[in-house]
Amino acid sequence: MRDLASSESPDQDKHGFPVRRGEIVALDLRDATLASAQAKGFAVIERTPLAALDSTVTRLSIPKDMDTQTALATMRAIDAEGAFDLTHYYAMQFATQGVGTGAKPGKIASRKGNLKIGMIDTGVTAHRVLSDTSLQQRDFGDGKTAGPTEHGTAIASLLARDGASQIYAANIFRGSSTRPFTSADAIVRALDWMVGQDVPVINISLAGPRNKILDKLISRAVSKGHVIVAAAGNGGPTAPPAYPAALPNVVAVTAVDRKLQVYRYANQGGYITVSAYGVDVAAAAPGGGIGSYSGTSFATPHIAAWLARCAKSINSTTRAKCISALAKSAKDLGAPGKDEIYGLGYIS
Repeated sequence: MRDLASSESPDQDKHGFPVRRGEIVALDLRDATLASAQAKGFAVIERTPLAALDSTVTRLSIPKDMDTQTALATMRAIDAEGAFDLTHYYAMQFATQGVGTGAKPGKIASRKGNLKIGMIDTGVTAHRVLSDTSLQQRDFGDGKTAGPTEHGTAIASLLARDGASQIYAANIFRGSSTRPFTSADAIVRALDWMVGQDVPVINISLAGPRNKILDKLISRAVSKGHVIVAAAGNGGPTAPPAYPAALPNVVAVTAVDRKLQVYRYANQGGYITVSAYGVDVAAAAPGGGIGSYSGTSFATPHIAAWLARCAKSINSTTRAKCISALAKSAKDLGAPGKDEIYGLGYIS
């Protein structure tokens, strides 16, 4: 994680996570705060209105003689009630291919449905298993390169398998196909688009550190009734919590195999909500074929579809009702009750 986005010469936050060099990001920056910041040498790089989330994100360049941590502390001193953070980088939830039980890829058994689901992931390429799916895509990457598509195409095929007839796909990743990355500003723009398209359930496949701006905007989407489902992380049992999955208002999904044993690389922690099948999963592969994939991100589409089947409208009451129903439907695994490995249990 700490070597992510090397092509953009990143700086680091106080925990060693990569951040965009020379930049602070603010949410709903007040005019008086901006004026004080400009007097100290900060300058506006970009202001991005997020209409659906009723917010504006402002990127500020920091003074040349100031390091990133000092700049963040300075902005917080100017406005103690303001929301400021660094622009963190995030990694895609890398999966392993053909790892697990050794099963060969099979057919993707589809389930009919009329579900509308969003995915914040890589781009999606045309594939025969998506021929009956309405796919709306938007690019939030760097706009210079096409970016990777294998992961997003596989995730889209799993959503379609579970009944998604409308998929809204936001490509937020850039960089090489072997080490793609994204940044907090791309994520929030994708989230705003999803909310604006009235997508009830949003599936997210990325991991990184906690970010105050991202926290607040996810909370705003949730307060409007949207359900956020995120992969728990593939860092292993001792890895730190992966965000945004570890946020309390996000449904965090871990992966199990056909014997209901946890995926060996899955993160563990009190934030895990539920588990679903995510080892040796048959999903769309490059070239029109079907591949075998493993990882927590390959378990999330099933939970996203489960919740979308429940969420017939977008409001806080429906969201709470559906998450409660999900919890009641879980088959307890591991230690009795909710645990750090399987969460509330397995959703079939």
